[in-house]
Amino acid sequence: MRRLKIVLFIGLIAAWSVSFASPESDDTQALQGTWKLVSCVANGGPQTADMQWIVSGNQYTVRLNGQSEGVPYVFKLDTKQKHIDAVHHDTPAGTYGGRFKGIYDVQENTLRVCYDLKGQKYPTSFDAPRGCTQVLYEFQRAGGN
Repeated sequence: MRRLKIVLFIGLIAAWSVSFASPESDDTQALQGTWKLVSCVANGGPQTADMQWIVSGNQYTVRLNGQSEGVPYVFKLDTKQKHIDAVHHDTPAGTYGGRFKGIYDVQENTLRVCYDLKGQKYPTSFDAPRGCTQVLYEFQRAGGN
């Protein structure tokens, strides 16, 4: 009987620790690996690039035309609102580049990220119509990850 109580107690502790796992860590974990760009839309039109994101921990490195940019970019997720904040470098407020606010959707082998390039607000939809400062990236998980 005592052994049964110990087994039940260990099972309860294990279940309790799983129930308190951070959803942020789940999404961060789902992002890990290499993602190949399959489409990009900016200013209402398609953009092309041979680009990959290599995600490790809470950072990603961009590889353009097979060449790594070298500097990892730090990101932070808000899983409840599906927001992503990324820091590429410091820039003056209201100018392009640097600090981006975005939304994301990650599935098993697909990733969509829509950034506001001025970093002023979070996009409300996955689009980048003409005249806006949003860019929409769609990725597929690269093979072997």
